[in-house]
Amino acid sequence: MPAKNKTTKYYGVQSGHVPGVYTDWGTAEAQIRGWKGPRFRAFPTHAEAQAFVDQANIQPSSNSHSTADDPSQPSPSIPAPQSDEGDIGPPAAKRRKKETPTTSITDFLFDPSPGDDDLPPGAEDGFDPRLTLNPVTGKIEYKTDTHLQKTKWQATGPVDNTPLRIYTDGSALGNGAHGAVAGVGVYFGPQDPKNVSEALAGTRQTNQRAELTAVLRALELSPRNRMLHIYTDSNYAIKCVTEWFVKWRENGWLNSAKKPVENKDLVEKILGLLEERHRIGGSRTRVEFVWVKGHAADVGNNAADELAVAGAREAKELIAMGAGPSAHAED
Repeated sequence: MPAKNKTTKYYGVQSGHVPGVYTDWGTAEAQIRGWKGPRFRAFPTHAEAQAFVDQANIQPSSNSHSTADDPSQPSPSIPAPQSDEGDIGPPAAKRRKKETPTTSITDFLFDPSPGDDDLPPGAEDGFDPRLTLNPVTGKIEYKTDTHLQKTKWQATGPVDNTPLRIYTDGSALGNGAHGAVAGVGVYFGPQDPKNVSEALAGTRQTNQRAELTAVLRALELSPRNRMLHIYTDSNYAIKCVTEWFVKWRENGWLNSAKKPVENKDLVEKILGLLEERHRIGGSRTRVEFVWVKGHAADVGNNAADELAVAGAREAKELIAMGAGPSAHAED
């Protein structure tokens, strides 16, 4: 099948790092990112874009040294385009009376169409379907539960039905005693850049929190369009997110002893990610938890354990340097 024709856009950057006409948004965006008072527009023809860029040359320069290279000097006044559409912000004379303008999402006069540009080699698509742009404030916000339920999920490519195997583990040095420190380990495979070995965050340094955090990190780092098999030697972590949470929710997050559920914050975060995956792909993106015997012959579990132990040792070193959390025993 012949490739679908795409309409070429020309991005004119009148004020930016390197003014000029560009045919891809990624390069044009690099010229305005971090630039004070950028001026740019999208045009259907190269001639119109070039005419917009050339407007910056109307005022002659009295010095070969550009003020754009010296942040201590005020930016030169650039004539505004004839069309109101091309004028972002007040005239230069008025702008100097206000705070230095900064670039925000609402400054963009155009949006590249989805799929206009390919990702550069080695790049990963970091799109998070939980995020949305507030058209009023111009800020990125998390979608509400109602918004998420109304979202119509569509596949953007072939779905890999092969389950992704991930091993997770938590380790606590001195677990249950004052001064305990814990680490988190997540193993995707040999030399996988997503492998995790880190100190457990927060002052509650327990083995159970480390186990749950490892599961959470595995979900955060996994593609949302794949089925997952998460292997862990923690029956506690598995039952928290597959069985016990049902009664906890019904009882207002109180356990059988009518006391607040331990590690509720982590359990709720994991459940949120599991429910999100179900909304995206249903059974095609489900997560299955598999218990494995710890410290046995399972290569993946042993690798996750090594990563977790290394994370706990890192936490101990941080505390010794006065940079880590002051831990206390809980479970």
